[in-house]
Amino acid sequence: MPESLHTRIARETALRKHLGSAVAVGATLLVLDGSVRYAAVAATLALCVWLAADAAQVAVGDYADHVVFGLLVFGFVAYTVAAAGPTWVVVPGALLGGWFLLDGIQHLRHGVTRDEVGVPYSHDGGPVTGLPKALLIRLAEPVLL
Repeated sequence: MPESLHTRIARETALRKHLGSAVAVGATLLVLDGSVRYAAVAATLALCVWLAADAAQVAVGDYADHVVFGLLVFGFVAYTVAAAGPTWVVVPGALLGGWFLLDGIQHLRHGVTRDEVGVPYSHDGGPVTGLPKALLIRLAEPVLL
């Protein structure tokens, strides 16, 4: 059965968005570092990560990309520690990776999709009081599910 035009356009738009983001990553690294090879490898790796996250989302469900990103953050922290890099990366990396992993697993476990998120992320009360409140609600969501 042929796919619908809407599905095909959505898939092509997502691929174009990921390609554009990968080009932006490569261009930024080219400007900052000056190495064409390093920028090309980083852009290719970024594109592969985004495509793997999309594939996980299609195969497992919504928020599977958070599990992928959490595992990648843990991998980066482990690589940094093994390569005798800065040790201050461990705590923020563990917190960030742990939150992504917990958020993805909780949403997958409870079957909550992005369309069904229980709390609208609005900033009632203005940017000074409402944005921090919306951020705290979003950060606490995996625990509150």
